[in-house]
Amino acid sequence: MKNTENISLGGYAFTIETDAYIDLEKYINEIRSCFSSDPSAEEIIADIEERIAELLKEQTVSGVVVSLPMIQEIKRRIGNPEELAQDEQTEEGRSAQESQQYGQRKTEKKGWKTKPLYRDIDSRVFGGVCSGLGAYFGIDNVIIRLIFIVLFIGGLFGLEEGPYIFISIIAYICLWIAMPAARTGEQKREMLGRPTDLKDYKGKDFDFDKEMKEVTQSPGGRTIRRIFAVFFGIFFLIIGLGGLLGGIFIPSVPEIINNEMADHIMRWGALDAEEQFVADIFGGTTFWGLVLVMLGIGSIGIIYGAVMLLFDLKSPAWRPGLILFIAWIISIFVIIGWMAVQVADALPELISL
Repeated sequence: MKNTENISLGGYAFTIETDAYIDLEKYINEIRSCFSSDPSAEEIIADIEERIAELLKEQTVSGVVVSLPMIQEIKRRIGNPEELAQDEQTEEGRSAQESQQYGQRKTEKKGWKTKPLYRDIDSRVFGGVCSGLGAYFGIDNVIIRLIFIVLFIGGLFGLEEGPYIFISIIAYICLWIAMPAARTGEQKREMLGRPTDLKDYKGKDFDFDKEMKEVTQSPGGRTIRRIFAVFFGIFFLIIGLGGLLGGIFIPSVPEIINNEMADHIMRWGALDAEEQFVADIFGGTTFWGLVLVMLGIGSIGIIYGAVMLLFDLKSPAWRPGLILFIAWIISIFVIIGWMAVQVADALPELISL
């Protein structure tokens, strides 16, 4: 059994084995010593500690104790203090050739790499394009979104001259596909221009299914989904209520058909066997009674679904919607079965004629 320590690192709490804690503390002190002469030392150390904490969070789950191999792996991935100190050297006094050798640096922070372009899915409204552009250019996300809105509205006013409305939409979709999402901790740090020595970046490929799932779960996606739900809820509610109101007139249908048949007989004489068979089926109350049951179940099911959509309700565990759908299917088969029996009974007489 090993002794453990409880520590707070980068805003996270960890339980760490004593030998791992000693190694980690030594590593951080070495980094602190390397940057002791740098005026931004405290900021750099805090940033590195946050990076260590992010890597520890990736390796640990609730109740898992940080071990020495975990710390050694993080040290390997981040790099040794000498390399970090070398990356923090100032660019002043270097020749142009030396500057190119070390690569471009961020002007506002020492040692910060040039930021790659990512979609910021943590601050997204749809796909995180605008928030990603805002992080890249250092502009408020709202300004980028306003630019897209202005382009969209401007396209609406230019419909007579051409389909300019699609320019902003196509641009957004192209950027959404081209810009990888910042999913992992290192990608989010890269997006913000924060230093990291990690070489491998996962999740950059465009996965349409994953993207669509994220879009539907985004604030903008949820808003559009809610608008469509209300629209279709009202639409289906009208259909369902119309079906129930239509059912009021079904009991009078047999009487109407029989009156029409009586007028036909008075004008053209008696019905033949086929006409009489049709009149018996559609002029009787049994058929229309079954139709009324089928229409009623279907209408109630549609109204139920409409209410669920309108008020964004979740179905109970006993699934009333499924029960109504099964009952509606059964009512259709009952009508088909009843008509099959009527045809089978009348078939010998029809064949003899």
